[in-house]
Amino acid sequence: MSGPWTAHYDPEVPPSLRPYPDRTLVDVLDDMARERPAHPAILFKGAAIPSARLAAESRAFAAALAALGIVPGDRVALLLPNTPQLLVAQYGVWRAGAIAVPLNPLYTPRELAGAMESTTPVAVVTLTPYYASVKALQAASSVRHVIATSIKEYLPPVTRALFTLVKEKKSGHRISLAPGDHWLPALLRTHAGSTAPVRTIRPEDPAVILSSGGTTGTPKGVVGTHRDYVLAGSQLRSWTSPARQDWLDTIMLPLPLFHVYANVGVQALALLGGNPLALVPNPRDID
Repeated sequence: MSGPWTAHYDPEVPPSLRPYPDRTLVDVLDDMARERPAHPAILFKGAAIPSARLAAESRAFAAALAALGIVPGDRVALLLPNTPQLLVAQYGVWRAGAIAVPLNPLYTPRELAGAMESTTPVAVVTLTPYYASVKALQAASSVRHVIATSIKEYLPPVTRALFTLVKEKKSGHRISLAPGDHWLPALLRTHAGSTAPVRTIRPEDPAVILSSGGTTGTPKGVVGTHRDYVLAGSQLRSWTSPARQDWLDTIMLPLPLFHVYANVGVQALALLGGNPLALVPNPRDID
């Protein structure tokens, strides 16, 4: 493959990367967890989450979803900013054979209702400040299970204690769950080390539904496959190779993981290159 544009590629970037590996990001994560278990996969507010922990917790979440009756092809909405929970949940959804639906936490009630109506998730993983919004829409939606998580769960111990004492209640992060709803940490503890069978996922299987920008009216759900992640990540890995070293350099991510460039491109780039992904939940907080 070549064209007039390839003459403008950096010298290190080939005209094509074909053939692409017949793998998924779950395969890549499992290889990393086996070969470099202590290598940080995620950096968050001073905490480092190693690849082995991300792999283990995503397996536990997959087992939890299976226990809740989630089956391959079901959609699971992720109403989360850039936090470790989003990636734990997303890889768990994939291991369960389900489809992740990352949604913008800043949606208005009308926008959130429209997104849920069009994607029909059977479960929602939500950060605590958005729990009430999900519950207000649940009765008229396809949602059977609501799973809540707090921003503080992956903070370093001292930061977490300070957050609990000073900010949690005042900032609307402290909630009480309705009967039948679940805490994410409790599900992970219950299903830690589970031997439940993991679903086989293929590169051509649907992995994600991401919302378009709405330039033709309301946002549309766009389906991406597991292969799309590997293609996009491989291309970005090659394109950024002159300025980035595999396994060494950190990639900072202030772009939201509920948008395609961060979710499909940068996330895959980081995992394929073994680069720790530093998550920024609030890109307006420049300091």
